[in-house]
Amino acid sequence: MTPVNTSLEAFWDDDDGWAIDSLPMPPEISADDLAPAERIAYCLINHAAEFGEPCPVNIDIEVAAGFNSTSMGPKLVRKLESRGLIRVSRFQRFRLVEIVATGKQTARHPSMRADRPLVRRGARSAAAMGLPGDRKPYAAR
Repeated sequence: MTPVNTSLEAFWDDDDGWAIDSLPMPPEISADDLAPAERIAYCLINHAAEFGEPCPVNIDIEVAAGFNSTSMGPKLVRKLESRGLIRVSRFQRFRLVEIVATGKQTARHPSMRADRPLVRRGARSAAAMGLPGDRKPYAAR
């Protein structure tokens, strides 16, 4: 099993040529329209898609953007998605992200074994909605 490169040193390497100004952007959006934290998050995700790596996890995005809050990683990804820069397929523990400008997609995470879609907290179960579920009913006492 090959280890996943989760360190940010490769991203911040000046010799790599990954300047924020050279990001692929849709024609209707300029890099100057993005907030600095959004640019950093977009650059991280674009770097992962370009080199076929898994999408950066929330903590990597938060550290790179300089936040201490655990909610800022998902917020930045949702902002980029709402602006039309990326398309996100969310799964239970990981996400696959496509860069709209290039069509490149991040790789599956090595520990991602099943394609279970994301079920948000508080979501009703299939049985509660009257749909057939995969669980056996509890026996009545």
